[in-house]
Amino acid sequence: MPTASLHVGTTYARWLWPAQAVRGQTNTASVSLQILPSQTVNVGGKVSFGVTARKTGYLILVDVDAEGRMSQIFPTPELLAQSNDRDINRVKPGVEFVVPAPAARQRGFEYVVAPPTGSAVMIAILSERRVQLLDLPDMPRKLEGQDDALSYLSAWTSELRVPDNSSGKLVTNNWSFDVKSYSIK
Repeated sequence: MPTASLHVGTTYARWLWPAQAVRGQTNTASVSLQILPSQTVNVGGKVSFGVTARKTGYLILVDVDAEGRMSQIFPTPELLAQSNDRDINRVKPGVEFVVPAPAARQRGFEYVVAPPTGSAVMIAILSERRVQLLDLPDMPRKLEGQDDALSYLSAWTSELRVPDNSSGKLVTNNWSFDVKSYSIK
């Protein structure tokens, strides 16, 4: 994968999730994800993502394919290596966070939509503590709807431990989610 561009490749998801995220304990930071320019994108077109939250946190964007494989598309190891910003994925309360950021675009980082065409899903995950990369699992089965997906992700992240900034000890973390479906033509 070239560092100058990142292809967002997805496959048809028969279990397409509804476009509105379930609010509640899986979204205590009121994370809201937008796919820009719209939730219908064309192969070869460029796409970006707008995220807002009620609380400060660290954003991770994950794409899920029809076979249940999850791919972290932001931040990527390549983007982290190119950036001098230790908090490249830090979201501030009430301020729209756009991915890719203008500084990343100046370095040639962009999301170009790639085949196959069909329905896809994007997940915004906001961590209360500084987290930049996740070792994502493959989903054990096709998920039946958005509630099932959020339940799976909530259970998985509840088991994760992250380093505490002051003590360095591994501690529990608070996670918030928003899920959006989109279509590739």
